[in-house]
Amino acid sequence: MTKPRKFPPAAYAMHRQMMAVRRTISASTVEESQAAARWAQAWYQLVQRKLDQLQHAPRYLH
Repeated sequence: MTKPRKFPPAAYAMHRQMMAVRRTISASTVEESQAAARWAQAWYQLVQRKLDQLQHAPRYLH
């Protein structure tokens, strides 16, 4: 059994955001679309926080 690949937090959050946007676009009902849009927004905010953390990290971590 292979171990799942561990992504950096910002990359994982960005991937989840992209999946939520795809769900929003392909939703079959308005309710499903609204729920997926809320998830996309939440993941977007997380991506921004992670990118801000990376920006303020010491240079040797980049």
